Amino acid sequence: MIPAWLKTRLDMVFGIDLRTLALFRVMLGTVLLADQLCRVVDLTAFYTDLGVMPRDWLLSTNGLWRVTFHAANGEWWFAALLFGIEIIAALLIIFGWRTRLALVIAFVLNASLLNRNPMVLLGGDILLTCLIFWAIFLPVAARASLDAALSNTPAPADNLHRSWASVGILFQVMSVYFFSAILKSGADWHNGTAVFYALSIDGYSTPLGQWLKTFPQLTTGLTHYVWWLEMVGPILVFVPVLSRAFRFAVMAMLMAMHIGFIFCLELGPFPYISLTSLSLLAGGWLWDAAGRLRDRRAAALGPQPLRIYYDRDCGFCLKSVLILRSLLLLKAEIAPAQDTPRAKSLLEANYSWVILDHDDHAYLKWPAFVILLRRSPLFAPIGWLLSGGWAVPIGNAVYDFVGRNRGGFGQISGALLPFHDRPFESGPIAQALAGFTMVVLLTWNFCTIHWLPERLYAMLTPPLRKVRLDQYWDMFAPFPSREDGWFVIPATLRDGTEFDLLHPERKGISYDKPEYITHEWQNIRWHKYMERVWSAAFADNRLYYGRWLCRDWNTTHTGQQQLDTFKIIYMLEKSVPPGQTPTVEQIVLWRHGCFAVPASNATK
Repeated sequence: MIPAWLKTRLDMVFGIDLRTLALFRVMLGTVLLADQLCRVVDLTAFYTDLGVMPRDWLLSTNGLWRVTFHAANGEWWFAALLFGIEIIAALLIIFGWRTRLALVIAFVLNASLLNRNPMVLLGGDILLTCLIFWAIFLPVAARASLDAALSNTPAPADNLHRSWASVGILFQVMSVYFFSAILKSGADWHNGTAVFYALSIDGYSTPLGQWLKTFPQLTTGLTHYVWWLEMVGPILVFVPVLSRAFRFAVMAMLMAMHIGFIFCLELGPFPYISLTSLSLLAGGWLWDAAGRLRDRRAAALGPQPLRIYYDRDCGFCLKSVLILRSLLLLKAEIAPAQDTPRAKSLLEANYSWVILDHDDHAYLKWPAFVILLRRSPLFAPIGWLLSGGWAVPIGNAVYDFVGRNRGGFGQISGALLPFHDRPFESGPIAQALAGFTMVVLLTWNFCTIHWLPERLYAMLTPPLRKVRLDQYWDMFAPFPSREDGWFVIPATLRDGTEFDLLHPERKGISYDKPEYITHEWQNIRWHKYMERVWSAAFADNRLYYGRWLCRDWNTTHTGQQQLDTFKIIYMLEKSVPPGQTPTVEQIVLWRHGCFAVPASNATK
């Protein structure tokens, strides 16, 4: 039996509010959905045998430990099928329907996806997979979800949740910063130049970032601020005294740091995934304060809450109002219209649901939906936008269509959205697994900073890499890279025409530095891929990149306009201290013939 004083402290430090978990769930599903949609654009190039990473090269690089379902078939339709399943899982997570099953599917497929494309991995990819894993063990659907709306058993009444999983995910979120600070051991972080050199990497720096690096005193201050925030912030989060103030301050400062990353550095989804993880630090007191504000606004309107009346003979209607009340975060009474004479007469006369507000004003059809939006603490702005008279005919037409076909909608909802008895919280076995995983991952992270034996790291590596819970938080560590540059690919068509394959729309071949290197690539994953093409560790992939360039061009060109030969040249520019002019070195990484065996590898 835990003493009351200790339980209070544990709840303060390791408890997470169920409303916070609902926010986290929506943000998690949204970043997962956005990530999948961005990846689909390059489905053939990155995830099929016709792309830059066919399965034979993947097997030779990944080894047997990194098993991936995405390598079961190398054709585009199979990759599209797996992407489609994960996109559906992300949507289910957002709306909170069959949430735990959707999270399991998302975790398995996301881990598999990371093992399919090691050359386009970003810093946030592993963090996203870890967050999905921990969410499996948490009651993320206990509030504002379809699961909560359609449950035959009520969700937990207490908003505070504490378990091994809540401890684990909080340690996971803070590990990103604490271990990153430890790994930032280079002199740049201690002499105040790290942010300057990070912003000097033109491949990542935005126009705003390039402008900021011209203020050395500012970048020096930001360097020390980032390091101390990452080192001390995680400690303050777990201090049991004044935890509310510390946690809110750390959340706000870390979120501000990531918002700064968004504007100054092209880091792909990493800042957004990090903002999602930091949302877990939002304490219940914030929701309580928002609730009191909402209650005061409602009290100013009148003593009566919203009352929603539905047709008792329509099971689909009941589900609809339960779902709306849950997703819109409404305080509203729900009852059959047949039990209230006024509501019954309005329903029968207008063939419509009925909503009565604080002053007993009745709303029907589309205006009834709009009043729910306007009373929602989250969707009130949308309600105001849709409250104009222009939307009423359209909205009523949609409502009437649904009403005429409610039998069919009822059958669909009966099959896809049945009432259920699934528990919101995971059982003791699942929590034991969460606790064990927490210990393993903390051990792994301490191994990455060499505070534990190397043999322990070697023992943990195979299983953690297999499920992609392996993590190494070395962002700009031990110091920001000094190497930067851009690519030029001079190519020749079969008719002898010479051009830059990366910029076929331009005349001639230019080796000049682009104004913004971040604009050279379609997206961050192509940037990361080309960065690894330059790396000696992935030199054997240059052949496959060359083959893909040939296929990509020659499938849309014929005859003498087909691609014949090209060179992959990297213009290496190393960052230098303020006031110095960098030099550029031209390095030929690869020579390729589309109709002949490649002649050679990296040469200068």
